[in-house]
Amino acid sequence: MTNKSNAAAEAFATALLARPPLHHWLSPRVVAVDIERGTLTVALPYRPELSRSPDEQDYHGGIIATLIDIAGHACLATRLGRRVPTIDLRVDYLRAAIDTDLTATAQIVRAGRTVGVCDVEVRDDAGRKIALGRCVFSTRES
Repeated sequence: MTNKSNAAAEAFATALLARPPLHHWLSPRVVAVDIERGTLTVALPYRPELSRSPDEQDYHGGIIATLIDIAGHACLATRLGRRVPTIDLRVDYLRAAIDTDLTATAQIVRAGRTVGVCDVEVRDDAGRKIALGRCVFSTRES
C-alpha cells in the first residue's frame, strides 16, 4: 500500500474515518495525506458540545485525545491498508483550544511487524500548537 497515490490513500483514510459511529458525531475529516512523508492530517470543526463546560468555549481534553488517536490510527492504517488497535496513547496538552477548529497532523515514526508508532501535533486555526501526542498500535496481523 505504500506505493499508492496520495489521492487513493486519502480515499482509503476517508472511508476509514466514516465507519465508526463516534466519528459520525465528531465529524473529523481527512484534509491531507502524504504517503512519501508518512503523514496524514485530520480536521475537527469546533462545536459547543465539544466543550468542557457549558459556560466556556474550550475543548474538553478527551476530545483532543480522541482526535490524536483518530489521526494516528488513520495515518498508520492507511500505510498498512487495514485497521490497527491502539495499545498506548500519550497526550501533552500545551494550551487551551478556545472556539477554534483543530487540525491534527500525524507522522509515522515506526511501522514495524508488531508495533507501529505515530507522533501527532494538534494545532488551532491560528497555527498554534495545542497538544502533542504519541500513539502506539499493534500491527501484528491476526
